Amino acid sequence: MARNNPIRLSLISLLLLFQLGSLARENQRTLYLNTGTQNSWERDYAYSPLVYKGLSLGFTMGYASSGNKKTDELYLSYSRLPLQNSFNAQMTGTHASILTYSLYKTAWLPEELTIGWSNNNAVSVRNFEDAQNFNPRFDFHTSFGPALRYQLFFGKQEQWRFSTQAHWQVTGFLFSASYVTSPPDPFLHAQSAFKAFWQSIRFFQPFQQNDLGMLSQLFYRLENGNELGVGYRFHYTSLEHAHRSQRSGGNYFFQLNFKI
Repeated sequence: MARNNPIRLSLISLLLLFQLGSLARENQRTLYLNTGTQNSWERDYAYSPLVYKGLSLGFTMGYASSGNKKTDELYLSYSRLPLQNSFNAQMTGTHASILTYSLYKTAWLPEELTIGWSNNNAVSVRNFEDAQNFNPRFDFHTSFGPALRYQLFFGKQEQWRFSTQAHWQVTGFLFSASYVTSPPDPFLHAQSAFKAFWQSIRFFQPFQQNDLGMLSQLFYRLENGNELGVGYRFHYTSLEHAHRSQRSGGNYFFQLNFKI
């Protein structure tokens, strides 16, 4: 029996490897790369009620794992935009986010629809040219909420694909610009930096804080399975804490999808 153990172990190992290989084949993995123009506006009421606007380039990298019942997507976005208000005062807005989707096929929905949830982790840094104190200002939030996608294949060989999806974040927490970022000495002497940090965290509440977005895309599948496409992404964020900040933007982009 002892001599059979290596054979059994080898057979079990082969079966496990075969199973892992089958799972890998079941899920289709894709890498996304896109760039395009981004038109944005921002307003930070703690500094000024005026809107700052601007146009620049934005970059996004993404990854998707798609199976028969579930699709997981992750998008990494970064942009740095020169903005100005109606009096030509300057502000530089820097934004980075990690946005994920988990979408599921269900029997009670049409085949073109998938439903699930999304998570957004976003940081916004605002550097006002004329500000002397508490500059730069920033906020960070991580939030969760429902997501929905409509996807349609068409053409003679279904080489065209159109998809549009939306998300609305309804719960989470936010960390906003406060004494922690630019603390005056008397404040830190009166209490610890940790206590000041804790006081800066707020719950992300529906209808008080809002983070929503929409993504529409049109792709053409090449012979090697990769895709070329164009799309439009819209987002809007409104955060209510000690002060209110808002930002919104639209991004027209060109995208390449690579099978991996």
